[in-house]
Amino acid sequence: MVAIEVSGDAKKVDVKAPGKIKGGLVQMNLKNSSKGPRDAQVIRVEGEQSADDVLKVIMSQGGPIPDWLQDGGGVGETAPGKTGSATQNLAEGKYVLVAAPSEDGEPATAELQVEGGSSEGELPKTSAEIVAREYSFETKGLKSGKNEVLYKNEGQELHHVVGAPMLPGKTLDDVKKFVSEEGGGGRPSGPPPIDFENGFTTAVTDGGIDQVTDLELKKGKYALVCFIQDRKGGPPHVMKGMLAEANVQ
Repeated sequence: MVAIEVSGDAKKVDVKAPGKIKGGLVQMNLKNSSKGPRDAQVIRVEGEQSADDVLKVIMSQGGPIPDWLQDGGGVGETAPGKTGSATQNLAEGKYVLVAAPSEDGEPATAELQVEGGSSEGELPKTSAEIVAREYSFETKGLKSGKNEVLYKNEGQELHHVVGAPMLPGKTLDDVKKFVSEEGGGGRPSGPPPIDFENGFTTAVTDGGIDQVTDLELKKGKYALVCFIQDRKGGPPHVMKGMLAEANVQ
């Protein structure tokens, strides 16, 4: 088990994590001691690139994602005062852990060396699943309350899942219009058709990466969106149609 803690406020955060861990099947626990929702992205780096180089890519706003940035994973958005968890296989290598503030400000980073990990362990069994591909989502078994969800990236590009309940009377077309206006640089014509405050965000993962993550959901219809761009750069995947509706029972 890897213990990660994020502290700070809306504009400045700090992250604490062990500098060295054993690879293979790893459970990561994120304790959020800060004043806003936080995540802990774990990114494997091939080569001599630094944490600053990783931040330049993350903050490039649609820029290209170089091949030396690999795998991805970690713990998705966790509410203040709560502890989030994700389990996945981590290959041997150098990783950069990134935790971002909720407002404008530079994310906090920590370096993590993973040793061993030549043999992969079996992920915990789950009844719920979200699968991401270019450019779609597929879900099964999502229920209200606490869920252990198998999140799989079966595509070639990096993906994540941003999920939020759709407000009464709103449809997926309303969500598509809203995010298209926002993503196109314009000003949305009305209030959001989804409840962002009760939504969730998974970690960003590369193609072929699976993880089991904790999600707490409400009964009803959710919109699922991916805001990551292709490795060659360009618009977020939602602009390419990566938007889906999921029913939570």
